Amino acid sequence: MKAAVSLILVFVLCLRMLVSILSHPLRIGWDPALHLQCAELITRGKIPYVDMFDVNPPLIWYLDTIPALIAAALHWPQTLTFNLCLLVVIAYCGLSLSYIINKKLAFEGQDMVFLGILAGALFFNFQLRYDFGQREEIFVLLYLPYLFLRYSRYRGAPIGTREAILFGVAGALGICLKHYFLLVAVLVELAMLLAWGGLKKLLAPENYAALAFALLYLGHFLLAPAAMKDNYFNFLVPAFAKGYGFWDTCLANSLAAPDKRGVFYLTAASAAYALMLCRRVPIFLPLSVFTLSSIIPYLMQFKGWNYHDIPVFAGASLLAGGLLGYLLGQTARLVKVRGMNEHLPLMVVVAASGFCFMNGMEEVASVKGERQFDLSRLGYKGSSPWSDIDSPFTDYLLKYTRPGDAVIFISNGVSPGYPLMTQLALAPGSRHLHCCILSVFQFIKEAEPDNAEARKLLSREPEVIEQYGIDIAAKKPVLIFIQEAPVIAYLNPYDFFGKYMKSYERLGSAANFSVYRRVD
Repeated sequence: MKAAVSLILVFVLCLRMLVSILSHPLRIGWDPALHLQCAELITRGKIPYVDMFDVNPPLIWYLDTIPALIAAALHWPQTLTFNLCLLVVIAYCGLSLSYIINKKLAFEGQDMVFLGILAGALFFNFQLRYDFGQREEIFVLLYLPYLFLRYSRYRGAPIGTREAILFGVAGALGICLKHYFLLVAVLVELAMLLAWGGLKKLLAPENYAALAFALLYLGHFLLAPAAMKDNYFNFLVPAFAKGYGFWDTCLANSLAAPDKRGVFYLTAASAAYALMLCRRVPIFLPLSVFTLSSIIPYLMQFKGWNYHDIPVFAGASLLAGGLLGYLLGQTARLVKVRGMNEHLPLMVVVAASGFCFMNGMEEVASVKGERQFDLSRLGYKGSSPWSDIDSPFTDYLLKYTRPGDAVIFISNGVSPGYPLMTQLALAPGSRHLHCCILSVFQFIKEAEPDNAEARKLLSREPEVIEQYGIDIAAKKPVLIFIQEAPVIAYLNPYDFFGKYMKSYERLGSAANFSVYRRVD
């Protein structure tokens, strides 16, 4: 495959993504919005797990300081800047795969297969919408070039040290976002090792670079403030390890719910056919292992949350694209039209470009027809579709707050506080960005044995309630949203309203939340 063809494909699909991003400057998902606000707090000198509480490892927050700083410097909406930065990561993935395919794997003679795989690596991002920017997506985008480089080494392609280090560090960056991702990477490596042998190929610069980054990341905790380490390793991690089951679902909801069936149908079909073709198309082996092994972390977490299966969907998209490319290539050989084999990749890219153009124009027209939110309220130019910020809480926030005001959402989930807090440039009114920890305590009380470790963790519950009270008194949040069920039941035993809410009046109820406004 000529490099120009793959580069055109990357450019066209990234340009199409840019149209969506610019059309929705405030669109962002709940977890990415939370991580982005944590990153913004870090840029202002706040300490993770001391000044803001969340159980997720801090690497994503460190990464998100990049869009946070750029947004502050250029005076752009943080959400827009984040999405543009993610587009850069998508472009990195596409360009890196194009480079490896054309420079390292041209000898395999699978032009249409690799073109389909490249298209799948870019295409799956378009389907994420509100999961755009989840760590699972970032993992896939950073890990895929590393996977292809490792595949190239196993297949005997020459690899320079500098490029090996670059892809190794980027791959490790993706893997270290969540510990679950390490299992997937190890299984893929093991599959290639068993298929093509050579223990010496493990001792490669990209693996040294990946290991070095992982050790540096782990080692940075040694230099972290004592309170940060204590709260994270002695409180949050063990508490969520015991209480994460509060959000567990059933196997049927994980795999057979209507909104999830398509992913696993596609996975089963594409992996089955790809494995049958592994001898003819060797790249299908590591991609099939990547896709199928990604189901393991999805089931280990056992939440049925759509974003947890992003690596599964991404792998299935790569396999489906590769299989489609294989079928087109085989068909072209059978038809035997003069020059068709040579020009087929370009024909496919031209067709994809035409579709992207028409589809992009449709989105622009659709957005123009929607109700718009004037970004001047946030200090920016332009507008954003109202649907991106629409919620039962939006009117309260727009009526009673201004950018920079402190607000608290006391709920047993990241939403609905996020993405609204980040979208509307509001400041967290408490170090507890959500109160998932109280649901974790409840699960430990009901499901865990009564032992010393459980009692030690539960002894922190009064401290959490008191911290809310301290933060309310210090930051004086304009609005406080309190989930009526189950959260109010967690607060009542501590006389939360009598002690800490005397300066607030109840405005009403919205979507199972009581809304309180500060009156003094």
